[in-house]
Amino acid sequence: MTVTVRRYRCRACRAVLVVGPAGLVRGRWYGGGAIGAALARYARGDSSADVRAATSPAVVVGGSARERWVTLARWIDAAETGRLFGVACVASEDRRRVAEHVSLALAARAGRHFGEDLVAKAFEGAVIAA
Repeated sequence: MTVTVRRYRCRACRAVLVVGPAGLVRGRWYGGGAIGAALARYARGDSSADVRAATSPAVVVGGSARERWVTLARWIDAAETGRLFGVACVASEDRRRVAEHVSLALAARAGRHFGEDLVAKAFEGAVIAA
């Protein structure tokens, strides 16, 4: 789905404000919920290609994109450095561990209880955090 945002200019200070629905992440093509769910899917062991198939609306992808999704790696790197969702994360060599840490933190923001679906709760928490 494509979301149209409105831009307004303040008459007093000439600042431009962008107004959109909750859950949008500044500077990202995907909403917070989609990013949170993708991180949770990757954390539970899904391959990068499977996460892409579940998240991205793109039907046609390049040859290397069939095996991995560079956007997912960028989200994980941004989350690890605190530039995505503001989750403090311990630096790790393993991207899955970073994705797990961030998705658990997002799920906690949504009030996840033991046994509930991590992907759904990470989606909810990411919408709140965005």
